[in-house]
Amino acid sequence: MSTSPAVTARLAALRHVGAFSEGDARNLNAALVTTTHGAVGAVDQISLHLLVGQDGLVKAVRHETHAQGDLLAAYDTMAELCVGRPLAELATITPRQVESHLRGAGSEPAFALTLEADQAFFVLKKAAERAPGGAVGAKPAVAFNDCGLFDKVSRVEAVLDLYVRPALASDGGGLDLVDLKGDELHVQYHGACGSCASSVGGTLQFIQDSLNNHLMANLLVKVAGIDEDPPFTLG
Repeated sequence: MSTSPAVTARLAALRHVGAFSEGDARNLNAALVTTTHGAVGAVDQISLHLLVGQDGLVKAVRHETHAQGDLLAAYDTMAELCVGRPLAELATITPRQVESHLRGAGSEPAFALTLEADQAFFVLKKAAERAPGGAVGAKPAVAFNDCGLFDKVSRVEAVLDLYVRPALASDGGGLDLVDLKGDELHVQYHGACGSCASSVGGTLQFIQDSLNNHLMANLLVKVAGIDEDPPFTLG
């Protein structure tokens, strides 16, 4: 489908592109919430920056992405729909709602919807998890930093299995957890990734962001066997 008039108009006047700093948050007496979704360099990767007031409402949103066309227009509209809502409710915003808002009173669809049109944007699910009590309908859980070592490792492995390893496997690589000491997580690449320094540079930030966004943690991910001695293994 060719670009719709609604998308063309939005692309000509994007409203939420950019980022916020901690200084911006202080000036508005707000908290800065940042979250990222998508593989590094992928066209659908998006980093979201939200300023959240003391009342829990989103005051302003900006996004950074390589997306273009329909997806860029959708992301910008998605950001607009976040403003004024409680942070915990962002996990209710779906592509169908974004398309309807972007289309406005027009009869022509703004962009084509997929089978996942009624599922919330994942980057918004991550943001909602940062709210007290988590996303709407979520059960309270013990914070990552308050867990014991066994539970921490289980949570890390779950995130790696669901979000990181599939991305690496698509390029013939893999990842093993080697050690967790405090906030330092040591991992080891294998397969096509092996001990390739370029692979480390291209994926390490993605791995760290994925873990910290999903676990609400502040882990520093290091690669064992590359310019350092491997740490002791868990035992």
